[in-house]
Amino acid sequence: MSKWEKVRLGDVATVISGSTPKTNETSYWGGDINWVTPAEIADDTVYIYETQRKITEKAVVEGSMRLIPEGTVLLTSRAPIGKVAIAGTDMYCNQGFKNLLCSDEIHNKYLYWFLKGKNDYLNSLGRGATFKEISKVIVEDIQVPLPTKNDQILIAREFDAVSELIALQKRQLQELNQLIKSVFYEMFGDPITNDRGWEFKSFEQIGTISNGGTPSRSNKSFYNGDINWFSAGELNSRYLIESKEKITTAALESSSAKLFEENSMLIGMYDTAAFKLGILTKKSSCNQACANIAVNKDLVNIEWLYDCCILMRNHFLTNRRGVRQKNLTLGMIKSFLLPVPPLSLQNQYADIVSQIESQKSLVKQSIDDTQRLFDSLMSKYFDD
Repeated sequence: MSKWEKVRLGDVATVISGSTPKTNETSYWGGDINWVTPAEIADDTVYIYETQRKITEKAVVEGSMRLIPEGTVLLTSRAPIGKVAIAGTDMYCNQGFKNLLCSDEIHNKYLYWFLKGKNDYLNSLGRGATFKEISKVIVEDIQVPLPTKNDQILIAREFDAVSELIALQKRQLQELNQLIKSVFYEMFGDPITNDRGWEFKSFEQIGTISNGGTPSRSNKSFYNGDINWFSAGELNSRYLIESKEKITTAALESSSAKLFEENSMLIGMYDTAAFKLGILTKKSSCNQACANIAVNKDLVNIEWLYDCCILMRNHFLTNRRGVRQKNLTLGMIKSFLLPVPPLSLQNQYADIVSQIESQKSLVKQSIDDTQRLFDSLMSKYFDD
């Protein structure tokens, strides 16, 4: 719990809003002056030095635009609310911001970290019918704990150090993922061009393929069971462990839902989830937006298949059909061709992947531990 007196944000910082030059006035655009939008602020953004779009001096003068000085804390006030960054140079912005020019009483990096921990709260302050927005008055009335300036700097450094550690650990994870990809190419070549000349086989030739189903929502006895029931939106990692929803044995017996084997693979079929993948770590079910392939283990190693499919995903997605949303069908997936190398080579690859995945698990655990430290600091310094 914060032990410092709280002050109105408006008493220690000046709120600066932005505007958009006329989009149909070509002389306002394509200059060399930075103009930032909320879309350019990601969750891990700290400083912004260059913007995606630039405006001209004419736009600034004729549009009476207000300068955002270097060091100003950028706070998005709509679409979305609560994204935070710091201006790494002088710039201008559109109307989706309520930026904060700090007085001598508050350190900009301290304010940055305070606001980073208040995303849910800031969103709760949004007002409006068409879309939510936080106004200048709302931002000015936000209460912020105010330790001495020196303590603010020290607190900001604590967050910087922990944040940099998390970023380092995430880079390690990315490097391990890249290592898996590199090993695949080294052992098998490019699966799309098949430069090694492996024999092509269809999905239907390498395993048994079927899709899932959705038990009736009106029958409460079908849900809240102990059987995993995955949706295509959950296919976000190599291994699928626990689903958000669970179904019962009764649901399997009385619906089109099926129980799929451990070490089989789910494949998304619809819209943005098309050809997302995940390997089941235990017997599980899925909805009708997923296909499942249980491989012939005399032909294919599931670890090899997963990575081959990941590398060929964009190639397979060109087959999608639809107007409002582009989908794959079970028949399409069955007919997709893969260059299949000898099983002995696939198994060697799977052994290497297993070792890399073990290292990834350690890094993920470190990320979780560091994130808990970060969250505890947020609670220590900023919770009411």
